[in-house]
Amino acid sequence: MKAVQVLRHGDPADVVAVADIAAPDVGPGEVRVSVSAASLNFGDIARARGGVATVMAQPPFTLGMDVCGIVESAGAGGEAWLGRRVVGMTKMAFGGIAEQAIVPVTSLFDAPPELDDAEAAAFLLPFHTGYLALHMRAKLQPGEALLVTGAASGVGTAAVQLGAAAGAKVIALAGGAEKGRFCESLGAAATIDYRQDDVFDQVMDLTGGRGAEVAFDLVGGDLTEQIWACMAREGRYLPIGFNGDTQGGLGGRPLRKIAMGNFSVLGVMLAYGTPIGPMRRMGMNPNPPEIGQQVHAALRDLVAGGRIRPAIGRRIRMDQVGAALADHEGRRTSGRTVVDVAGS
Repeated sequence: MKAVQVLRHGDPADVVAVADIAAPDVGPGEVRVSVSAASLNFGDIARARGGVATVMAQPPFTLGMDVCGIVESAGAGGEAWLGRRVVGMTKMAFGGIAEQAIVPVTSLFDAPPELDDAEAAAFLLPFHTGYLALHMRAKLQPGEALLVTGAASGVGTAAVQLGAAAGAKVIALAGGAEKGRFCESLGAAATIDYRQDDVFDQVMDLTGGRGAEVAFDLVGGDLTEQIWACMAREGRYLPIGFNGDTQGGLGGRPLRKIAMGNFSVLGVMLAYGTPIGPMRRMGMNPNPPEIGQQVHAALRDLVAGGRIRPAIGRRIRMDQVGAALADHEGRRTSGRTVVDVAGS
């Protein structure tokens, strides 16, 4: 089969290419999906470079964390999924940008019928992450101020829509006027250009001096402590991904500033399964699979009601992945980039 692989560590534009490899074997508790579309993620950049990501691999390996397609083979425990159109998060978050991919049944869901294959591939990771963060962890309430950093990104656009659907006042941080208008079209009540605006002053002006009750921070890095200063008392800060942090958010921040601000930090990770062995020792504590089904059902209702929809910035071929990742790294994209695997 054809797959998009990292051949060696380096710049994505130089080291990512389409290769012919053997189709993956399906094991117990897994299905093999005939992939129609797959999405790009910021984590793919760190993996291509050999930097810091939650799960790493040594080249050659196949990129791709989330897919849409038809289940064509199943291991023990996955037989009920045969022939169904699904969305899923791939095994160990690898292998999705390929003609066939392995997905654990704990990370497998029916594709929303209202979405085409590209939209369905763009839907799963951002909206599950956003729902887990905003509703399951932060308990976002109508009328609260929600500050979203990296708001024009794939996950950011999902958070903007989910916040607006929940009745929150969404304040979107994005780079430039064009991205700001894009966020407003998705439901943001106000936008801040972090490249030239004083983030603290703008948030205070927009919230009457209270600060943001909830912050959904995709960027991290040098922006982290600025966001902490913007938190309302009793606010809830959600660290999500930290795409702007070269250490992947693992470098540490002074906890004293959290104490000074009287706000909470709420961790959230998009993973469904049972924590075992080295995973648990690393501190990874995924959500039970039944939580995933609850989240997916709630999101499907929002899709069916026209309240949310994936924001796709680009649809590309498999041979364009390396260049597209370079554009993501250079902040030259908005929304999700989806790979048309079937059409490649």
